[in-house]
Amino acid sequence: MKILVFGAGVIGTTYAWQMWEAGHDVSLLVRRQRLVRYSHSGVTITCTDVRGKEKEYKKTVFRPKTIDRLEPKDNFDLIIVAIKNFQLGDALPHIAKFSGNAHILFLGHLWNEFALIEKHLPKGRFFFGLPAMVLGAQTLGGINCYLFGGNYTYLGEPDGKTSQRLQEIAAIMKSSGLQPKEVPSIEPRIRGHFAWQAAMLGPVIKAGSFRLFAENNKLIGQSLYSMREILSFSRTSGLKAVSIFPFWLLKIPVFMAVPFLKKTLNPTLQAALEARLKYGFEEIKMQFQELIKLGKKTGDEMLHLKSFEKYMPEGEKKYLQQ
Repeated sequence: MKILVFGAGVIGTTYAWQMWEAGHDVSLLVRRQRLVRYSHSGVTITCTDVRGKEKEYKKTVFRPKTIDRLEPKDNFDLIIVAIKNFQLGDALPHIAKFSGNAHILFLGHLWNEFALIEKHLPKGRFFFGLPAMVLGAQTLGGINCYLFGGNYTYLGEPDGKTSQRLQEIAAIMKSSGLQPKEVPSIEPRIRGHFAWQAAMLGPVIKAGSFRLFAENNKLIGQSLYSMREILSFSRTSGLKAVSIFPFWLLKIPVFMAVPFLKKTLNPTLQAALEARLKYGFEEIKMQFQELIKLGKKTGDEMLHLKSFEKYMPEGEKKYLQQ
């Protein structure tokens, strides 16, 4: 299978690297100014790999096959779109026009963008994934990524059915160590992770870091209250969220849920989430703002979530000016 990864950020580069190491025919689409450097000097990858029993630290140079423009004559079988959700509006017309007959896998955090995708691509051309096992940040000349064994690359069709392409992509990702898991309800799962990022943003900024957030029971509890508000709003909006970990925590009293969530926030995950925030603050802030805006339209004010709006300038100063 001939694969293109559309998006050379942390997620796109990590997935391209892992599939390339497994021997698959994968190319990476990069901006023109990066083309020569990526092709010749490569991408420096520093990786903390906790997929096995022992934590491993790896440092390597990935020299991918690269292109700087997408054309139908490239005849890709699969295009994995791994860009920030606010970039989809600009990228979708280009993908729709130049992707040929390739299947399109959208790999990332989405909320209302499902409808946007349907406006540009016919049903049957696309499906969805959630890269829940990968976190990280971009560095000068490369990326710093974390690979977690306790989570997956979730894959699913819009209609919830199992398809041949889903099985084929899952097989490729399995051979690449990307831990695929086919699920029937992919959209609610993706929305749920979108919401978790937004719900934790304010409390983390207030705490000063993910490490300090993980030590503060009160702030963890406030993030859970915010998450409950978001999911309540999503139900009134006709959306769904699945009752899986960590979402089942929202069904028990907050004082009982806090220790469970706190236990999952081990030092490695704290470092990975802090790196994710440094790299993706703009995207997560926009997710936070989008949920508040949507809540106002439906009359769901989400007071817990909104109470952290005042900390956004502090977050911008900390994470956007580094």
